[in-house]
Amino acid sequence: MGSSYHQAVSQLLAEQGGRLPDWSGITVLVPHHHLVPGFLAAMHQQVDVPVFLPPCFATLPALALPGDPTVQPNGQRLAALYAFLLSTDWIDEAARWPLAQAMLDLLDEMDDALLAPPVDYRGFAAQVEQATRRALAAPLEREARLVFEIWRAFHQAGPGIRAGLAHGLARWLEQASGPLYAFGLGGTSRLEARFLADCRAGPGLVDLPVAEPHPARRALFEAAWHDAGAALRERALAWPARHPASPLALDLMPLPDLEAEAQVVAARVRAWLAEGRRAIAVIALDRLAARRLRAVLERDHILLQDETGWTFATATVSHLIDRWFALLQDGCYHRDLFDLMKSPFVFADLDGARRLAAVAELEHLTARHNVVAGLDRFLSLAGDGAARPLLERLAEALRLYRRAGRRTLAAWLDTLFQALDLIGALPACAADPAGRQLLDLLRRLTGELAGERATYGLAQWRSWLDLHLDRTTFVDDAIDSPVRLTHLAAARMRDFEAVAVLGADADHLPPAGAGELFADAVRVQLGLPGQRQRRDETLAHLIDVLSRADQVLVTWQAWRGAEPNPTSPWLVRLAAFHRLAYGDDLMRAASAEPPAPATAPPPPVPARLAELPTRLSASAWQAMIDCPYRWFARQGLGLGEAVAVEEAMEKAGYGERVHDILRRFHTARPVLAAVSRATLEAELDALTATVFRSGEHDDYLALAWRLRWEKRIPAYLDWALAREAAGYAWRESEASIERPMTLPDGSSVTLYGRLDRLDDGPDGSEVLDYKTTALQALRGRLKVPGEAVQLAFYGLLSGAARAGLVALDDDTGVDVAEMQRPLAEAAAAEEERLADVLARLAGGAALPAHGAPDTCRWCEMRGLCRRA
Repeated sequence: MGSSYHQAVSQLLAEQGGRLPDWSGITVLVPHHHLVPGFLAAMHQQVDVPVFLPPCFATLPALALPGDPTVQPNGQRLAALYAFLLSTDWIDEAARWPLAQAMLDLLDEMDDALLAPPVDYRGFAAQVEQATRRALAAPLEREARLVFEIWRAFHQAGPGIRAGLAHGLARWLEQASGPLYAFGLGGTSRLEARFLADCRAGPGLVDLPVAEPHPARRALFEAAWHDAGAALRERALAWPARHPASPLALDLMPLPDLEAEAQVVAARVRAWLAEGRRAIAVIALDRLAARRLRAVLERDHILLQDETGWTFATATVSHLIDRWFALLQDGCYHRDLFDLMKSPFVFADLDGARRLAAVAELEHLTARHNVVAGLDRFLSLAGDGAARPLLERLAEALRLYRRAGRRTLAAWLDTLFQALDLIGALPACAADPAGRQLLDLLRRLTGELAGERATYGLAQWRSWLDLHLDRTTFVDDAIDSPVRLTHLAAARMRDFEAVAVLGADADHLPPAGAGELFADAVRVQLGLPGQRQRRDETLAHLIDVLSRADQVLVTWQAWRGAEPNPTSPWLVRLAAFHRLAYGDDLMRAASAEPPAPATAPPPPVPARLAELPTRLSASAWQAMIDCPYRWFARQGLGLGEAVAVEEAMEKAGYGERVHDILRRFHTARPVLAAVSRATLEAELDALTATVFRSGEHDDYLALAWRLRWEKRIPAYLDWALAREAAGYAWRESEASIERPMTLPDGSSVTLYGRLDRLDDGPDGSEVLDYKTTALQALRGRLKVPGEAVQLAFYGLLSGAARAGLVALDDDTGVDVAEMQRPLAEAAAAEEERLADVLARLAGGAALPAHGAPDTCRWCEMRGLCRRA
């Protein structure tokens, strides 16, 4: 380790050794702070002094002295750019903040390039026309004029951050006293290059040498990628004369998909760690692949030290702010409310278990009463329960946003801090690494915008804040690991024992150009960095990283779904060069066997019940028959889905309302023939309007379902009157029945159910179950004995003579689908099966997953299922 820095340290010793043990007066400029630990490690190896003060390592921005009052912070400039764009009526409101940010980036680039606007627009337009090789059409002319006017206005208004950097560097240069060195600076802007030239002309600037641990590798990469002399084939064929053996320790590995890429790289990282390597880099060209790799490694307790950071928009703490905005703008929608209340960041001043219990109680009441939105409705629903104080705190915080329509950006941020304080979120955010950095960001923005007087609506402010959350990154600095997740620019000039490059396909290497205001030709004509310059810098970084690492693995996904994913053209060129030179294209196939995890997973535990249920309903028994494992997951593991709020009426909600209508109707009118048919229809119509009215208040689809049922009312009355005339009399609706069942071991299980309808008939009582399903489908359901157990179960509970399913939603009318076998026989067989299954479960029998395809298709446990 430290081989890249030994020559630099040797030169420092030769020129400044007399200053030891105090080198604090020496300044060393570095491209990034990540290489400082390696530089210090080399110093400790070479400096023959037990304790010494190291030099001051600084990047160019860190070297600049602050204190210029004329510099406008970027927050102020962004707000001013937005205000400028408000004067243009051809820009969509949703595009104004992103466009203002793009303009700010462009202005910073112009300052970096030491560019000043032309005297008038004609000179600027001439440059654009020369680059595009045509006269400006109306849309481009309009955009060019906008850019020119903004450029000139902001150039005259005062320096921005980049121009302020130039002033700060100049002030440092005026006060510079000690020696100044540079190590590995490259890719500097014109502004930075001018400062370095001034340093050389003034106090002096010495470039420290950068050692090459593997010079033959760099030469090969440059021959494959940079040499413009001979053709690639001729250069490659001549290469072995200079280097008979390949200097590379590099594997190129195309993989079929994202999961395969993550698994293969994770296996290689584990192998490197097992070999004792303690400086491993993962270069994240593809962030999605990096995220998946991180999850795979963390499963084996291998943490990644992340140097790249993640945008705040992807952080859990940002979800808190997103849900808070959703509550404000969506009328306290129930999903947003419960997402917020379950967040670990809110109500941190309360006991966590009691808070979650209160939220669970409120969630149950919400589903039971089908409340979709409205904080007042939730407060009424909570009553004096444990959730009420939480809702009152939310209500107080929400009122902060309803006292004024427009505010300054800083005032909106102050309101956000007050709201987060009221809901107890600030302490939890401050205790979380990402949350702490987010609060620091918001406080910095508040300070930058303290003097702004322009006001904004809530939607405008949210767009502004979302822009910052999408662009600003946080870095988890709490992890110290030998495996570092980083990017190419930060990996340059560092000594790694092993490097894995993820996502080296044509989309990521070279990187695609970011969306910019001007085409590449216009940028180059104006004097800004073009795509070619950026690609050259990326290639230089890649060559440096691949040349220094002891071992390198480069991977990418060869397929994106069913489509082939092109390999990076740089890798294609390298593979061709190496194949011509050494007969090896460096392409490696992944092992056919899946990589073994660091620790073997435990064997699967059979799905067995700890204890038998004390109560069993018809639906639970049907679920056990359909798939024992799904029933086990629901009942044994307690993973059943919570009852959901019906936001838009569906078939199940329609069926429940029809059941309620018929229960009320027959309870009030047990004998139908006592009144006229017109009276019966009027009563059913009135009940239908009453029952569906609550749903129609929030859901226009409820009207469609009501109209559907109203069309079925005449057919239902035809069937009900004919049934009554045939000697059947309604006895009861929604009858709750229970029956204890004793098992062979002496234990007892209570069977229970709710019967939609129980009639007395010529042959005894009959159980009827209403179904909003077609008759033919119901007959098919009853065709195979033992598959649909509901009627046999009800027969076992009630002792009825007959049972059937009433098809209420058939276009041909209402009719009954009856069982193929006598109910008493079916009930006896079901009782025998129940006793046998429950006895086996009590003896420890496993519950396998053997659902039919139709059952599996809609199963909520398919992510947990053990079925192959």
